[in-house]
Amino acid sequence: MSNFFEELKTRNVYKVATAYTVTAWLLMQVVGTLANNLRWPASIAETFTLILIAGFPIALILTWLYEFTPKGIKRTGKIQQDTFDNRKAGRRLNRVIIGTLAITLCFMLVERFFFAGRTTINKKQKASIAVLPFVNMSSDAENAYFADGLTESILDKLAKISGMQVTARTSSFKFKDKNEDVRDIGQQLSVNYILEGSVQYDRRSNRIRITAQLINANNGYHLSSDSYEDNFDEIFRLQEDVSRKIASKLQVRLLPQEERELASELTGNKDAYKLYLEARTYSVKRDDKNLEKAINLLNQALEIDPEFAEAHAELSFLYPQRFFYGNLSKEVRDEKMDFHLREAVRLAPNKAEVLLAEARYNSRGRWDSSLVISKTRKAIELQPSNADAHFLLFQALGRAGQMELRIASLDKAVTLDPFNSTFLSAWARLYFYQLKQPEKGLQAMNKVIANDSSYLLAAVGKMNMLTYEPYGDLAQAFTSYHQITQKNPYERPNPLLVTSLDLDLDPVSDKYARYQQMNYPDNEDHTFGNILFLHSLKKEYELARDWILFWEKEKNLDPELAALHLAYLEWKKGDHSGLYALLDKWNPKFRDASITSSDLDGDSARDLIDYINILRMTNDKSLADNLAAILCEYYQNRIDDNPYLISIGKERMLMDCYYASDDIQNFLDVLNTSYFVHKNKDGVFSELRYGTYDRFNQNAEFRALKNRIIEDTHRMRAEVITYLKEEGEWDPDWDKELGLD
Repeated sequence: MSNFFEELKTRNVYKVATAYTVTAWLLMQVVGTLANNLRWPASIAETFTLILIAGFPIALILTWLYEFTPKGIKRTGKIQQDTFDNRKAGRRLNRVIIGTLAITLCFMLVERFFFAGRTTINKKQKASIAVLPFVNMSSDAENAYFADGLTESILDKLAKISGMQVTARTSSFKFKDKNEDVRDIGQQLSVNYILEGSVQYDRRSNRIRITAQLINANNGYHLSSDSYEDNFDEIFRLQEDVSRKIASKLQVRLLPQEERELASELTGNKDAYKLYLEARTYSVKRDDKNLEKAINLLNQALEIDPEFAEAHAELSFLYPQRFFYGNLSKEVRDEKMDFHLREAVRLAPNKAEVLLAEARYNSRGRWDSSLVISKTRKAIELQPSNADAHFLLFQALGRAGQMELRIASLDKAVTLDPFNSTFLSAWARLYFYQLKQPEKGLQAMNKVIANDSSYLLAAVGKMNMLTYEPYGDLAQAFTSYHQITQKNPYERPNPLLVTSLDLDLDPVSDKYARYQQMNYPDNEDHTFGNILFLHSLKKEYELARDWILFWEKEKNLDPELAALHLAYLEWKKGDHSGLYALLDKWNPKFRDASITSSDLDGDSARDLIDYINILRMTNDKSLADNLAAILCEYYQNRIDDNPYLISIGKERMLMDCYYASDDIQNFLDVLNTSYFVHKNKDGVFSELRYGTYDRFNQNAEFRALKNRIIEDTHRMRAEVITYLKEEGEWDPDWDKELGLD
């Protein structure tokens, strides 16, 4: 044996092995770096590496069989005869090894400094990953929902691991059915790793096979490829296996709580789980039909397993979503939302999904910011990569006035979900309203629309921006939204309904009101409210009264709210006693002026303005002055406490204060500055036409300012009429209705 090792040394096999290893390593580094920075296909580097590995034993065999000498290549015998030539070849190999090591050192220095910064690795979060939609390999095309749902479930599992950053569904699913280079995807999502795979499910045998590939998004190399196959009853264990394997590969240590979460099962009934997976495919689509499908599927899942806490939590969110985006009554929304939230909390009060459902519930109407913040933070502790939780925390912190923390939460939400139109729109609004960078805000909103023209709330956001400082262009606001809805059939077109009223375009508002009533007859916030406003503005008081009574009788409109609306109508018709009596009942503290500024909020402040208005009209000056002082104190506190308040917010509060105080000169100064200097035009014409400030009608200066606003409104109206005629959407009969012929 000793002779054999001596022979290896004599024939320079050791030196060749060393030289080959060093040279091969250098070549692999060079090819890997070039492939990464020149965007070569990952297969080139992989093939080159395999060739070098295969060449290693061949090089050793050739070294054993042949000797490279100054006299050429000679076949080597058992005992090396030409010792001088052998030593000379050995010295040559030594020089090759030393030279290769020197080149390797130079390359490492060049790569370290020249290519630094060209890598896509995010050093702040090494264990960052995006789970791309798994491919449906089943023969049944209907199983596509199953592949999507399973992908999202694995994503949710990984999102609970604190040492990882996991891209949210909205952004990772953007690449569904797209054949893009994983390195490009990694850069767009700012992640270091990509998980992709396939799902094959056979309904007859109830067998499922999951294949998952973990890829380095920096260079496109496959780090692992694993298959998991079992009966579908073991689906939760399979998901756990995939998640644990990924965490292990990314060298993430699991905390005890995370160990338990990975092993947990959503439901003991797999049929209910299948329905849950299918429902989540539809629930992410914000339109009436898809939300209805998702709700029906989740209710079917609960019929099978009434103890399915996550299904209850999801429904407590989807019912208000359908109310907002579709045709669902407020009564049904409140009943279903309350029931499912109670069930979710009863069954699993400490699950992230349930905590988030509670936070969402308490973010409705009059926010309980402290409760929303505490529940959301607890949800984030359990699921650190939950982008929706970070976004809700951003909203709650805004309500609490914590701007720096708010921005950090939004930044985290966008990091986790960089293609989420809702989050990006929030950034645009933040620039426009709070950070006082309107151009940057409008540009950001335009970018959202360009990337996702189907997201109409961004179009609404742009529309609102165009009505405020520094733009103040209602015509452009109208046309911008109209152009987008021409490309994407609109849902709930109430922005055009209201803006048409602001432009004195009643027949256009009628058109949108009919659409609204026909397609969403049960939507209280939009259908009821907007059509009531339309009738009131046009002084169609009997139609407005019939509309209120119909909703009270047929749609279960709250009787007290119905009475309030009826009282407003009586007030508009000249009978002030109805509203006066109602507001006494609504808030008895108004009558004895025992209310303080700290008792007020946005809604009660508006009620107080109407109450003060009635007092002024009935010559109860003393009580009106006392209440006006309280109202003004409330508004001044809001202005002082909010350094990010935009000009229109401050100006509208000051106008209400001055109107309640009967301070006409200051009122006129603010109205003129707001409308003509700052160009805050949203709702101004409608308020004037509605008669909100009619007590000042006897003042000549007020009438002159009002006429200037009407003139400016009609100038913008003419632009919209021209646009609608060019689009072929103008009815010639409207000219007569508007008195234009």
